[in-house]
Amino acid sequence: GNFSILILSTHFFFIHGVHQIDTTSDTVRLWDALSGTQRHKLEGHTREVTSVAYSPSGAELASGSSDDTVRLWDALSGTQRHKLEGHTDHVWSVVYSPNGAEVASGSFDCTVRLWDALSGTQRHKLEGHKGYVWSVVYSPNGGQLASGSLDRTVRVWNAASGAPLHTLEGHSSAVVSVAYSPSGGQLASGSLDKTVRVWDVQTGECQMKIEGSSAVMSVAWKKTSDGHYLGIGCLDKSIRQWEMKKEGGKYKAELSWSMGHNFLTVSEALIEGVVGLSEVNEKLLKQRGVGLA
Repeated sequence: GNFSILILSTHFFFIHGVHQIDTTSDTVRLWDALSGTQRHKLEGHTREVTSVAYSPSGAELASGSSDDTVRLWDALSGTQRHKLEGHTDHVWSVVYSPNGAEVASGSFDCTVRLWDALSGTQRHKLEGHKGYVWSVVYSPNGGQLASGSLDRTVRVWNAASGAPLHTLEGHSSAVVSVAYSPSGGQLASGSLDKTVRVWDVQTGECQMKIEGSSAVMSVAWKKTSDGHYLGIGCLDKSIRQWEMKKEGGKYKAELSWSMGHNFLTVSEALIEGVVGLSEVNEKLLKQRGVGLA
């Protein structure tokens, strides 16, 4: 089959919770992943593009920008289908619903907006956050939406009605990345407070906290035939993968591999069979009472 990748021409830095955007590009470019040739240059935004997402079918993509708009594009022809207006500040995160019928956008205007992907009309305006919305994500079945914010909370919403379901509190700094488990029963949040928290989406209970030495910039959850895994990317250039397990009614995280780290602590987690853990980190973990298999 044909494969394509898209390039978002922007980058940003976090310094003690303060963001800085350093880019001059207001375009999205689509590239052929096999040949490396450029397929399309999508022009229309008037300021830097901060987020892009393909629809589930791959036929359409959405882009969010500091020009306060979301734009929907035909991924095959590169033509613009809709310009979604309503936000009053930077749009920092865009995502399609699992069925592709809806687009969610999170903005520095402290709102999340839900849009009809076919007509481009706004369905709901979700209000409640007291700070920038950094990340939005749909649950696997599309019934819920989660958002992470500078106000240090994660909020869970009913995607159909836009009604708030939970406000998840516990982080001590901005929440910049959120991801549902493949089953949809749990939610992971990564924060500038150097922690990842795992929440029960039905009760709002924090089931686990993983601590590191650097701001957590991205979290991703996957399921394989071997189990459930949570990937974590941090500002200190480290990447870690944790296997998520439930034993005796309690959730545990087993570190399966780690790259680029220089320090690691874990709360309510189990370290077994780890690959890439240094001798220094092993000693630190043993001092903290963590069992290493």
